[in-house]
Amino acid sequence: MNLLGCLAAFAAVALAYLSARNQRLLVRPLGRNARVAAWILSLAALAAWIAGETSLPGIFAALTALMLGAVALPYVAWLCRPAAERKPR
Repeated sequence: MNLLGCLAAFAAVALAYLSARNQRLLVRPLGRNARVAAWILSLAALAAWIAGETSLPGIFAALTALMLGAVALPYVAWLCRPAAERKPR
């Protein structure tokens, strides 16, 4: 269940990032359906972590996985761009 929770959390964060206006991977952000799917996958990740652990450690683990993906994904997107297009931060 922990692996399923991780996969659902990272998929939720990826969909949330790709549906945001300031994302840099796609030419146009994904639509509203992707944002709804991100919420559903976030709840699925929470349910999977709670099923794998008990309630409070499951909530903590789900939030940690979601935050890790939310922090790491913009940096991965920045690194995937060609070096000539990167702006220093």
